[in-house]
Amino acid sequence: MRYQLECSKLEFFRPDAFGFINKLKTQPSKYPMINLSIGAPNRPTPAWIIEAMKTHLDNPAYHTYPPQHGAPELCEAVAYWYGKRFGVEIDPKDNVLITVGIKEAIFNALHSLVNAGDVVMVPDPGYPTYFEAVLFTGGKLLTYNSDAEADEVLSEIEHKARLHGPKIVIVNYPSNPTGRIVGLDFYKSLSEIASRYDFAVMSDLAYSEIAFDGLTVHSYLQARPGLELGFEYFAFSKTYNMAGWRVGAIVGDKRLVDAVKLYKSKIDSNVFYPIQQAAVTALKETPDSFYRELSGMYQQRRDALVHGLSDIGLRFSPPQGAMYTWVETPEGVDPWFFTEKLYKEYGILVVPGTAYGLNGSQRVRMGLVQETPLMEEAARRLAEGGLLR
Repeated sequence: MRYQLECSKLEFFRPDAFGFINKLKTQPSKYPMINLSIGAPNRPTPAWIIEAMKTHLDNPAYHTYPPQHGAPELCEAVAYWYGKRFGVEIDPKDNVLITVGIKEAIFNALHSLVNAGDVVMVPDPGYPTYFEAVLFTGGKLLTYNSDAEADEVLSEIEHKARLHGPKIVIVNYPSNPTGRIVGLDFYKSLSEIASRYDFAVMSDLAYSEIAFDGLTVHSYLQARPGLELGFEYFAFSKTYNMAGWRVGAIVGDKRLVDAVKLYKSKIDSNVFYPIQQAAVTALKETPDSFYRELSGMYQQRRDALVHGLSDIGLRFSPPQGAMYTWVETPEGVDPWFFTEKLYKEYGILVVPGTAYGLNGSQRVRMGLVQETPLMEEAARRLAEGGLLR
């Protein structure tokens, strides 16, 4: 063959940590598997959301293509939610775009906004799609240490913005994989830096309703008057246990949203209308008690895991929110080797930290994605197996 069959950009996706994990699962382990590698809720979608989906399935008018940029009812519900939850005024026609989940939204947004050579600053450690999408666009990837205190993160972003002039800076709080949360003052300072150096801020708010120890999650748009050069990803997957439903939204500056609308219109035909109607129900009919119970459930899992890890002697960053614990590997141990060891000797499946950037070279991510007794069982196995002996 005289030409390369596959696109050379696919090399940006290698090595594939999740391919490595899936292959591990096919191999024998000394114990039944406890899968802490996935980033998806293990509980079912709430009944009121499922019932709404069933009801709308019976409407033949919804069996054709949905509105290109999202059902008006869902765009209005997202705007309603932002007003209720964050006190931010959103125009559902101009400031909201419904998406096929968040991974698609990240990829499409970066492709619609980034030219070859544009600088995009991403968190390291951070969600792998940030890195992959920037590299696929031909943009220049610049990172900052997201596993640092808020003032250190702001200082590094400002320093690199002054030197490199990024077009976009991506932030993600609560963070995947570190579980860190920032306050509203952080976003106000970031907004000031964005104005000073004229860059857009892309905020990933996938875990907005999972926070621990009484902490509150804020939206970047609360700190951005008029939404100027700000946009945010709003997710249903983690909050409403709707990971498989594939529905999300981009909310922000009309100019940025319009660019993504145009690009996205060439890629897909948006989300099945009954799913969007069910998402409306999620936003408008979910009781406040559900959100309190959601955070309480994940905090209970977090506490069970981190107490066990502390007893063993493993070091970690105690998560303030999201669904993960960011755990240090034993000194000098490669995270890929450690991932394999945890699975084969203890039946515990995790993700090697380098999947989230170079700052994960001595870390693994453990998801809070199993019930509390299984989180306790994972810690017990590690302790009884003498992991650090």
